[in-house]
Amino acid sequence: MSQAALQLVGAELDQASAEIFGSAPQAEPSGVSAQSEAERLAELAGAFALFGLPIDQPGDPDFPLATADLAYRAFEIPAGAPANDWPQPVSPAQVRPGMHVDPSLPAKALQWTDWVIVAAAAQFAAMWGADAGLLQLSIGQAAAFILSALALKAGLWLTDFYRFSPARIRPERGMGGLALGAIVGLLISNAFAPDARSAAALAATLPFAAMLLAGIHAALAIWISAAHRKGLFAENIVLIGATQAAQRLAARAAKSGDARIVAVVDDRIGRSPAQVGAAPVIGGVDALLAWQDLPNVDRIIITVTQKAEGRVKSMIERLRVAPNRVDLLLDFDTHAVRGRRVERFGGAAVACVSGRPHNHRRAFVKRVEDIVVGSLLVALFALPMLLIAALVKLDTPGPALYRQRRHGFNNRIITVLKFRTMRHDPGAALSQVRENDPRITPVGAFLRRTSLDELPQLFNVLRGDMSLVGPRPHAVGMKTCERDLTEIVAEYAHRHRVKPGITGWAQVNGSRGPVTSASAVRRRVRFDLEYVARSSLWLDLEILARTAPVLFGDNKVTR
Repeated sequence: MSQAALQLVGAELDQASAEIFGSAPQAEPSGVSAQSEAERLAELAGAFALFGLPIDQPGDPDFPLATADLAYRAFEIPAGAPANDWPQPVSPAQVRPGMHVDPSLPAKALQWTDWVIVAAAAQFAAMWGADAGLLQLSIGQAAAFILSALALKAGLWLTDFYRFSPARIRPERGMGGLALGAIVGLLISNAFAPDARSAAALAATLPFAAMLLAGIHAALAIWISAAHRKGLFAENIVLIGATQAAQRLAARAAKSGDARIVAVVDDRIGRSPAQVGAAPVIGGVDALLAWQDLPNVDRIIITVTQKAEGRVKSMIERLRVAPNRVDLLLDFDTHAVRGRRVERFGGAAVACVSGRPHNHRRAFVKRVEDIVVGSLLVALFALPMLLIAALVKLDTPGPALYRQRRHGFNNRIITVLKFRTMRHDPGAALSQVRENDPRITPVGAFLRRTSLDELPQLFNVLRGDMSLVGPRPHAVGMKTCERDLTEIVAEYAHRHRVKPGITGWAQVNGSRGPVTSASAVRRRVRFDLEYVARSSLWLDLEILARTAPVLFGDNKVTR
């Protein structure tokens, strides 16, 4: 693969997003041209790697073909390969959305647990042997207790105990390291303990701490193994291309349990097998995009050889309309390839070519933020919401709450709650609100003007369907100028790479209410993609702080 291609997939390359989004953009003036908006969207597309890859193979005759990655390289099906007699693709079993946990999290959890036990052991030995806590001792005295306890941790490091996957966790591997650490710790205590009593306290504490750690490791290993068997650490994967590489990836995933290959896609259906491993071949890329369970797919991997440059570029371009992460199998020597967008998967290297790599830490922090802040807001607005519900019921006949189907994370359909602001008409056709809309009730006009009609969405946040901050969810089937929004902005679906929010970057920058023109759609999507690219806890707090004055002080936007 050329250096340019490696840079495009992020190998040893700082992504442009760090420069593009270094400062918070301000709201655009009303006279911004469509060309300007298109150029900004093109920059954002680059940050998301939404482009075809100009792929070629290295021209060096000494290029090492026989490498450890040879068994996982993609090879093109020969042009003259005979077609099989299987005429129609089959439908895969229904894919259920599930909770997916980062496979590296168990190892990190064990490391932090061990740190807590080691620190507790040092503190206990100091209290027992020196009648004082570590912070009350001199540096020299405290060092003896700390170094002796750290020997347990060092033993685990030396035996590579923490290098495991959920499928291969073996607690007995750590016993040798704990034994080695306890012996070294005892030697350190005899050499550096301030007195015999402190040495005796360490001699009694370290073996007990080692046995406690071994027991905790065994208990956690049982839980991790059980969670792995239930698929807690496995992603739902779709493979593009019924190639030999796809068969190897499917076999390795089935053996390790690190992924569930739920379907395989191949446009050359006439010469594709009926299934790859246990996964059926469901048809071409168009069939994948029309598949109702696509929102429940965590990752799409293109296993077609990169030598088929035109075919790969076409697939990447066609998959741009899906919010799912798309990876490309790298079918060359990958030992020296590193970067934020390159990772190992199923024994091979893959590069993220559409979307952004998973950030499990950010997802965890955001979920904690939603639960903590959302719970506080529910408690704060509980009485006002009861009062608003009563006013809505008294104002016009109908329910107090309005339920609407909208697009959520990965284009999943969610039911969003709002206070009803229009006259109750279940059979009315869906249409965006307009200025002086006769459907809006007197109470509804006030609720829309102050955005209080959105308060019930706090319950959507607590349920996990939405977040406090994110792109606003749009109604299923919503159109602008009689056109689908994906026809106006090709990158529209990528605003669904995060959960929708009650408020967002677009809203605090002036893009609120209905979008009634193509330029308004482009502007909204640009702000939404900027948020997805820059998403952080501090940006969320900034948006929340700016939301109230922006919404309550704006009487110009139709809502």
